[in-house]
Amino acid sequence: MSELLDPKQLSLFPELSPKTDIRHMTNPSQFDSALDNLKKINEFGAFIHLDFTGLNSTIILDLSDIKIPGPYLEQHSSSTPFSLHLFPEDIRNELQKFHEELISFFTEKNSFHTSSGYFLYRSHFSLWKHFTEQIKKSIDEFLYSKLNHESYQKFYINCLQEGLEPIRSIVDNSSPWDFPIKIEFQNIESVRRKQDKENYTIEHLNFFDQNFPLKYLVLKTKQFPLNLSGFISQVQIHTIFKSIHLGYLADKTIDSISDIKNLVQGL
Repeated sequence: MSELLDPKQLSLFPELSPKTDIRHMTNPSQFDSALDNLKKINEFGAFIHLDFTGLNSTIILDLSDIKIPGPYLEQHSSSTPFSLHLFPEDIRNELQKFHEELISFFTEKNSFHTSSGYFLYRSHFSLWKHFTEQIKKSIDEFLYSKLNHESYQKFYINCLQEGLEPIRSIVDNSSPWDFPIKIEFQNIESVRRKQDKENYTIEHLNFFDQNFPLKYLVLKTKQFPLNLSGFISQVQIHTIFKSIHLGYLADKTIDSISDIKNLVQGL
């Protein structure tokens, strides 16, 4: 029998562990004390981790990851990572402001920062819920006001078109690869559909396929939905509640926010 240990947690069954120095509770009174402290912590607030997903419209590509065959490369060419942007700079800047606005909610009056997020005071739970709902609504309204289905698709096509250029710049003329001057969105949809159906990875791509550059870029940009409504729906604000293992609370005194701060600093 083997055990996978997480240094941030205590073992639930220390008696079975090969490690003899693992902290654990040894009697019912310790458990009662720890449970009482956990209840007190919950009365003051909650440890939360913020997960803001789907808003990033930029990816970094590193062509050295795909090990382009030597004969296909220009002599003395060097591939450096480059950025691909789904949206132009003005829209990206506005989206970044939403993230900054979300973080700005947390102040000394309603929370304190921890190594994995925030401890949010119970008095501000309903305000936080309302605030995140409003941020999400504002993002939706902003994107629908700036974009429509057709403009979103054009931005996606431009993103791929820009991605072709760094690849073209390092590839020798003898390579069989095609770099289309114009990319049709129907072609993108067809490539994406096949890749999704067959669970494509980089290893599935064929270097001898003349459409390798486009297929590579479609695969690497799969985090971007093919339509605006899909992009908007994937933008989510998740509040993940975290807890402290009871073993850390057995010998503590929790009577104030300061006690909780001291507890967190000691973990």
